[in-house]
Amino acid sequence: MDLHPTEDQRMLDDAARRFLADRHPPATARAAAGKPYEARLAQWREIAAQGWPALLAPAAQDGLGLGMREAWIVAEAAGRHLLSLPLAANMAILPTLCAAGPAAGWAAAVMAGDTYFADAAVRPDGSVFIEGAGEGVRALAVRRLSATALRLEALAPVSGEARLDPTMPVARVTRPQLLDSVDLEVEAGTWERLRTRLRLLRSAELLGAASAALDMAAAHARERRQFDRAIGANQAIKHRLAEDWMALDDARLAGVAAVAAHDAGAASAERDSLFAPLLAVEAGRRAAQNAIQVHGALGVTWECDAHLYLKRVLRLAAGLQAETSRAELLERIWESGDGRLAA
Repeated sequence: MDLHPTEDQRMLDDAARRFLADRHPPATARAAAGKPYEARLAQWREIAAQGWPALLAPAAQDGLGLGMREAWIVAEAAGRHLLSLPLAANMAILPTLCAAGPAAGWAAAVMAGDTYFADAAVRPDGSVFIEGAGEGVRALAVRRLSATALRLEALAPVSGEARLDPTMPVARVTRPQLLDSVDLEVEAGTWERLRTRLRLLRSAELLGAASAALDMAAAHARERRQFDRAIGANQAIKHRLAEDWMALDDARLAGVAAVAAHDAGAASAERDSLFAPLLAVEAGRRAAQNAIQVHGALGVTWECDAHLYLKRVLRLAAGLQAETSRAELLERIWESGDGRLAA
């Protein structure tokens, strides 16, 4: 399996980074919670014009019909630039929406840029945690009814708040208002594939944010001088930054291997998908926290972007671990027959 990016994938990576650097600078991310619906929808239309929401949707339903490798590239770029829209969740769910006759219109509207869905994660007590919440934005919850049946629920918009991550408005609703629902008969394994797509794309987003924090820390270490030399010349700093780079690179390689196996339909795809969130959470949290330390007191101020990356990483890590804890991931890796790799 070739893990090297193709020329098209390199071009996609470059285009995504340039577009987001121009259209979604840190100042835009800071104002995410207070944005009116019209401004957020206009931003989504720009993203839809790039074709990103439709990356995984089949070409027969007007999608791009590409694979998880391309979606990983875009999700990582979104994390790097603190995109304040739930792009990863919409990319992950669109293949399922396109396969559902009654919900195909929902998918078409998302791909056309006419709307997008906030991601509603259903909790065991029946409440939902909504990422990307806001006035005018419907949330979409997916419930597993059986091995071959899913229910899609469109929930009424609710106001979002800037909680842990000020760049992404969220909400928790105890009793969500149901607007519409669709029951789907699906192939066995569809639920698992859907959750795997979302888990991998969130891992990519986390790694993008952590990598941006590391880049900030490295730049600061080169520029900040004490005792007439750059602080990055000190082993306590440069060795820590180097270790963080290696850990993030390991996690990224695990993620690329997982999405490549997913696209190829390899027998190891399910097992491979377990490593990416495990390594991404550990490496991402450490890199973002160390970035704050390198910046010193400046890192915790509102003016410094390093803490925005830290909060994005912590929110995504919390979401990944809420679905599958570190202990559960290690146990599943062990049971898969590759327990030696988890040691």
